[in-house]
Amino acid sequence: MDIQGNPGSMDKAVVQLLCDIKDDDCHIRFAAARTLGDVGSFDPVAQDALLDALKDKIWFVRLAALQTLRDIKPEPAIVIDRITPMLKDDHEDVREYAALTIGDLGHEAAPAAIPLAEALSDSVWYVRSTVAWVLGEIGPGARDSCSRLISCLNDDDSQVRLNAVRSLGMITPIEDTDVLLALEELASDKNQAEEVREKAHKAISRVMKTGDKIN
Repeated sequence: MDIQGNPGSMDKAVVQLLCDIKDDDCHIRFAAARTLGDVGSFDPVAQDALLDALKDKIWFVRLAALQTLRDIKPEPAIVIDRITPMLKDDHEDVREYAALTIGDLGHEAAPAAIPLAEALSDSVWYVRSTVAWVLGEIGPGARDSCSRLISCLNDDDSQVRLNAVRSLGMITPIEDTDVLLALEELASDKNQAEEVREKAHKAISRVMKTGDKIN
């Protein structure tokens, strides 16, 4: 299908994909969801079709639509309203990708901070880890999640603990003694992995002394 340099052929391509994304075959819907990002990213009708595909009964079609929406970067309000609910999707990969898409908004994702904080109790470790990371990307607007991030310091997975520590270092105000005490306890716990203890020390330093993010 030649769509380059020919507006007419691009229109026809989008029209076909808009049909395909509603096809009975889930694999055709999947392919259409991914391809719409290439040929229809500036078409509001294509964006609406992708948003509708977020409700598809097949998880990998929902994921494909979500991936394409992340690529084309919808308005923040659309992300907050339509993608935040996907933090409760039935499939863990969709939940994780929803968190990543929200995290791309940075501080503009603050309205999603509470649902993200609730997602820290997800049953899948890599979803918890990604959510913990994203809360740090939001910055001070996610400060109400500090208590839940403290709970993550006891997570069974070290990557969840690392990302929780990182985010606490990025969003905690200096007057939050509960966070500082939790980080100090973690930093002095010789049963923790060295990387976790080191990150806790850096988080404490960031809260106490600097405005720099921990990388």
